[in-house]
Amino acid sequence: MRVRFIMAAAAASLLALGVAGCEGGAQSKSAQAQKVTLEGKSVTASGCVRPVENTKCLVVRGPNGGYYDVSSASPAPDPAKGVGVSLRGRDQGKNTECGRELTDVKWSYLNVQCAAATPSASTGAEEKKDG
Repeated sequence: MRVRFIMAAAAASLLALGVAGCEGGAQSKSAQAQKVTLEGKSVTASGCVRPVENTKCLVVRGPNGGYYDVSSASPAPDPAKGVGVSLRGRDQGKNTECGRELTDVKWSYLNVQCAAATPSASTGAEEKKDG
């Protein structure tokens, strides 16, 4: 009789653990789906496109002060035009050396002039030698 009781208790414990494990798995899948949704969010920004020194990156400052890497845009905005852009893209949650990477970037020029890009340190040194 005791053996049956112990076997029944062990079986109930295993069943309870199995059910708890299934519920945790469902929560994990739900959390993963939510994470993908959050990272794949649409982003809208506007500002001046700037090249990043010593890289091939083009960035735009986002509304919260961070930088968005818009290098994947095709065609890419031309920072030499000195005109601001309005853009829309997808944030997949990936950071590059230049900022938060945006994919599927769609952009258009605005009727806003951008300030001249700050000269690099080497350009400033050359100007001092000439002057």
